[in-house]
Amino acid sequence: MSKTLKKTILFFGIILSSLIVNGQTNYYVSSTGNNTHNGTLSSPWLTIQYGLDQLSTGDILNVMSGTYNEKLQINTSGIILQNYSSVLPIIDASGITSQTAIIEIFDVSDILIHGFELKNSIMLDAQGILVEGNCQNIVIEGCKIHDIHFSSDVNAPANAGTNAQGIVVYGSNSSIAISNLKILSNLLYNCRLGYSEGIAVNGNVNGFEISGNTIYNLTNIGIDLCGHEGTCSDPAFDQARNGFVKNNIVYNCISPYATSGGIYVDGAKNITIENNISYLNGYGIEVGCENIGESADSIIVRDNIFYNNQVCAIAVGGYAYPNGSGKVMNTAIRNNTCYYNDYSNSGFGELYLSYSENSVIENNIFYTSSQDILTYAELTQPNLSFNYNIFYCQSGAGSLLTNWNGNNYNNYSSFITGSGTNINSAFADPLFVLANITNPDFHITATSPAINAGNPSFIPAFSELDIDGEIRANGIVDCGADEYFPNTGLNENGFTVNQVKIYPNPANDYITITSSNIRRVTIYNSLGKQIGVFLTENKSETQVNVKYYSVGLYFLVAFDKDLQPVCSQSFIKE
Repeated sequence: MSKTLKKTILFFGIILSSLIVNGQTNYYVSSTGNNTHNGTLSSPWLTIQYGLDQLSTGDILNVMSGTYNEKLQINTSGIILQNYSSVLPIIDASGITSQTAIIEIFDVSDILIHGFELKNSIMLDAQGILVEGNCQNIVIEGCKIHDIHFSSDVNAPANAGTNAQGIVVYGSNSSIAISNLKILSNLLYNCRLGYSEGIAVNGNVNGFEISGNTIYNLTNIGIDLCGHEGTCSDPAFDQARNGFVKNNIVYNCISPYATSGGIYVDGAKNITIENNISYLNGYGIEVGCENIGESADSIIVRDNIFYNNQVCAIAVGGYAYPNGSGKVMNTAIRNNTCYYNDYSNSGFGELYLSYSENSVIENNIFYTSSQDILTYAELTQPNLSFNYNIFYCQSGAGSLLTNWNGNNYNNYSSFITGSGTNINSAFADPLFVLANITNPDFHITATSPAINAGNPSFIPAFSELDIDGEIRANGIVDCGADEYFPNTGLNENGFTVNQVKIYPNPANDYITITSSNIRRVTIYNSLGKQIGVFLTENKSETQVNVKYYSVGLYFLVAFDKDLQPVCSQSFIKE
C-alpha cells in the first residue's frame, strides 16, 4: 500500500476532506525508538500511544515491526495508523487490564487502521478493537487478531456475564449513527468469547461492510449483526442496518452451550449477506430476532456456501415467537449451496424454519447428509414463497425426510403435496465437481440439473455475482452459489468467462480483455456508480486504460454487439 495520504484514502473509498485540506505528515514508531525523539523515520518514537498522542488531523503514524506491550486509545479524528513494513507489528496486551480493548476508538471519525497483529487481551469483557459512539468513516483492514479471552482459565465456565470480542462496534450515540464502517480482510482466530461474538456490529450503525475476513476457532458466533439490544437509547435507531457481509470465510465457531452461527443476524435490517463460505459452525447462518416485539427485516442471503455445519445450513425465524422472541420479515434466501449439514444428527437437516413472514427461499441447492433430512419447520410461515430449488439425498427421493409444521413426510413427493411448496423444484443430483466433505468443490458440471433451474423471472441485483465473481443469470439463473459457464474459473493470471479472459487482477495500468465478441466495456466503482464506458474494435484483444483510476475495488461488465452482457468481473486497481 502506498505511503502517500491521497492513495491510502482513495484505496479505502473514504474522502477525508479535512485531511486533504490540512495536508499530512508521516511519523514513525519503532520498538528501538525513544519518546524523546522527534518521530521521524531516522529518529522514531518508542511507543505507539505516545505517537498517537502527538498526531494532528491528517497525520499518519507508521509502526515498524516489533512487539509493543500496550493498549491504545485513538483520540484524534482524521488519522491513519498503519504498519511500516510487510512484517506486521505486534501489539501484545499481556498483563494490561487498564482498559478492555487493545485498540479503542471512541467518538472520533475518519480513522484507518491497517496491518497489525493484536493479541492477548485476557480479561472479563476483553476486546481486540472497540468502535463506539459518534464515529464515521472507520476502516479496520489487514489485521491479525487472536487470543482474546474472557478468562485466563481455559476451563472457566461461560455465562451471560462472561464476554470477549475480537472486533466490536457499538452504535451508542442516539443522534448520530456510525456510518461508512469497513471491516476488511482481517484474520480473527483462537478466541474464547463466552456469550459474545468474533465480529459484532450492534446498535445505531447505518452503512457498513464486513468483507474478505477469515474467522475461525472461536467459542461462539463468528459474525453478528444486532438490533434491539439497548445499545442505543433511542429504540428507533437501535438497529444495525444497510450493510454488506460478503466474501468472508467462517469456520469452527462452535459454542459449548448454545448453537452458534458462523453468521448471525439478530434483529438487524436491510443487510445483504453474499459470497461467504461457512462451515463447521453451529448454524451456517441464522437470521433471527431474540427480542420480543421486535423484528429482523429485509435480510438477503445469496450466493453463499454452507456445508458440514453442526445443526443446519440455514436457520430463519423467531425461534419462540410471539411470547419468547421477535420475528423475521421480508427475508430472501436465494442461490445458496447447502451440503451435508447437521453432522450432530439434531434432526434439523439443511433448513430450519421457525417464524417468519413474507420470506422467499428459491434457487438454492439442498444436498442432505446421510440422514436424508431436508428441513424442519416448526411454526407457520405466512406468505412464504418456497420454490425453484434443487433437492437431493443419496438414498433417493423415496427416502427424503421433512417435518413441516408438525407433519412428517417420508419422501419427496409427499413433502411437495403436503407442504404445498416447491411445485417447480426438482429432486436431482446437482452434479458437483466433487461432492466431498473433506475437500469439496461445489462448482456444478456441464450436465448439472441445476443449470437454468432457477426462477425464470429472477433478475439479479446490480453487481450481484456468483461465488466465483462471475455474472449471475446467464439466461435463466442456475440454482446454487455457482453460475455455470463453460471453460471458466479463477486462475493465477486472469478470469475466463464465456470464452472471455480478463487480466491482470489486481491491475495497475491496463485491464486486458481477450475476446472478439466484446463491443462495449462499462466500469463501475464500488458504490455502483458508472465511471467509464469504452467502445471496442472488432479484434481479439482489447486493453482498457485504468491507469488514472484511484486505487480500490471496481466492477467491469463486458457487452456483445447486441449490448447483451457476456461477463462481469470485479477487479482491484493497485
